[in-house]
Order: sequence, then C-alpha cells, then structure tokens
Amino acid sequence: MAAKHSKRGTSFLPLEIIETILLNLPAKSLLRFKTVSKSWNTMISDPAFVENHLHRSKTSSSRNLLLGKLGFSHDNSEDYSLVKIDKDRKLRTLQLSEGPRGFNVVLSYCDGVLLLTNDRTTCMDFVLWNPSTGTRATFRFPYEVNTVSQKIYGLCHDPRTGGLKVVVVVCSNYYTVYSCKNKSWTRKKEFGDTSFLVVYDPHVFVDGVFYLLSMDPGRYLITYFDPVDDEIKILRKPEILADRLWIYMADLKGRLCVYCNGNGDRGNAIRILIKGEGVGNNHWEELITMANVPTDIWFFKPLCFVKNKILIQLYGLRLVLYNPSEKTFEKFDIERSSVYCEYFPYLDSLIDPGAFFPAQEKEEVVIEKLISCS
Repeated sequence: MAAKHSKRGTSFLPLEIIETILLNLPAKSLLRFKTVSKSWNTMISDPAFVENHLHRSKTSSSRNLLLGKLGFSHDNSEDYSLVKIDKDRKLRTLQLSEGPRGFNVVLSYCDGVLLLTNDRTTCMDFVLWNPSTGTRATFRFPYEVNTVSQKIYGLCHDPRTGGLKVVVVVCSNYYTVYSCKNKSWTRKKEFGDTSFLVVYDPHVFVDGVFYLLSMDPGRYLITYFDPVDDEIKILRKPEILADRLWIYMADLKGRLCVYCNGNGDRGNAIRILIKGEGVGNNHWEELITMANVPTDIWFFKPLCFVKNKILIQLYGLRLVLYNPSEKTFEKFDIERSSVYCEYFPYLDSLIDPGAFFPAQEKEEVVIEKLISCS
C-alpha cells in the first residue's frame, strides 16, 4: 500500500518542482534521466533548461572544480582529470577522463566546451568537446597559413542563432570566423597597422564576448570579438594603467580582470583590476594588489576564487592560495598525478556541440573551396 501511495505521489509532483530538482543535478545524470519519460527528455533538452543549468553551475559556490590537462605530454596524451579544491587546501581528483583521441591541445574554452586541435603548429583540424557529457563535433580550417604565423583562437556563443562561433586570428594579417550553425567560414578584413600579439593567456570569454589583447605600436589595447556583427572592437583601458605596462587578462568571479606589475614594469607586486559587468560597462576598480609575489608576472596565472582567497598557478606547475586578509601565499597539497597539469575552469554543462551540425556532418564539416592565404 505504501509503495502504491509513493507511486501516486510521484506521478502528481508538479513539473516546476521536478525541474527545480533536476537543475541541481550534474550533466551526466541528466543525460541518463532523459530516458525516464518523453516529458523529462523534452524538459532537459529544452534550450532554456540548458541555459538555466549552466547558470546554476556558474553561480555555485561549493563546486570549486578545475579540469586538469596532464602537462609535458601534449603530443601523446588525451588524459584529463577533474579535480576539486577542498577546504583544507588539498586538490583532490574526482575522476579521470579521456578526451577526443588525437586532439590533445586546448586552444580555448567557453561555458564548459573546449576547443581542441591535433597539431599546435598547423591547427587545421578542430574538435569542440564537452567533457561533462562527452559530446563532440569536428570541423576543418579551410585556409593554408604559414606555420610560423602567430595565431589566436577564441570560442563564444552566437547570440543570433544559439550556436557557437570559433574565431581564428592570424596575427597582423586577418581573422576568420566559423559559424557552427551555418557551417561556414568567413574571412574578415585585414587589420592595417594594428598587429595582434600573442601573450600569456590572451583570450578570456566573459560578458558573452571573446576578449583578447592586441598591440598598437608602443601600447597594449584591450579588444574583443563581438559575435553579433563579427567585428573586433576596442575596449577603453583603465586610466590608471600606463601604456608602458605589460598587462594580462583573467576571468575572476565571471568578470574580466586585467593585471600588471604593481611597481612599474618590474617588481614583485601584482595589481589586479576588475571590470564592471557587461560589455558596455567601462567602469574599472581595483580588486587587489599582491605584494611579495614569488614569481615573475609571466609565470603568474590567477585561476579562480576559493571563498575569499585566490587560487594561482605559478611556473605552469605549482598552485598556491593567496589570502588577502593576511597577505600571504599558502601552499597547496597536490596529488602526485596532478603536479604537472595545465588547469582550466570546469563548468558542468549540457551544451552539445554536435547539436549545431547536421547528423551526417558531425564527424567532419566539408568546405568545398579552399582558399590559400600566406
């Protein structure tokens, strides 16, 4: 009788309550629950549900998750580790996963989806891969590019179609935009006197756009790719930053941050400024200034906040926590298998890159005409 009552009670549970419960579950569990019923499958597949689930992942303060790519093995390893930052300053591996075979170089990432390639030098073949669900889609770059040309790769949403866009900037020459929804590449105009400079972590996806650093003779420019009109635009730099300073970018608290040496171009202090939320918001304020940083700025990479502390990667290897209240760097206890890792923000996401391609073209997007560009 109790079992019968339980079954009746579950069947009459309001859909709003079911949706609230499901939104708090990981993506892999939701993929399994799609098979429960047609109504659940429809609900979980709905773009609004996917977006709300992603928002929950972004605003969750308890996850503290990173995706680690095993270092010094880009040419022969597709191994990734999902790690969690514990309260006692330990980095604990939750699971190991294998990425798309043969595609072992991470170029960019956006809302839980990674842009990968199989050869950092040529970068002709790409994979969009969601490590949360294992879904993927492959496509090919149609232009022949000199292998010595510096290139920047970006990934962002297409607000008009709901798909994804890939941006490839061939430094000092031109940039191309790939629309997954339209399955086509578009080559954009040349830059003229402005040359794009690849610097440490030059790309950041925030505010729905792809930010990158460019170089005008003698000064840095903060620029961004606007997916609405596919144009690269200049963002007004904070007035307190002198043009002579080397600047770098990071995503902290879901906001664009720039950081530089706090004592001119040299020194062991690093100053971080945070931008107001939204593309059109040009308000900047100081987030923090760190003194006695144990490395040069080009070996310094802020990853995320862990409550009121900042997780930082040094030398591409070592992780430390900066405690603003005590102005100290705290060492991290890292598992031996995670020592030589490159870390990326991990977001539990239902975004399926393959959904943006017809079924027969998920393995390879065919470009009819190849255009040669030197």
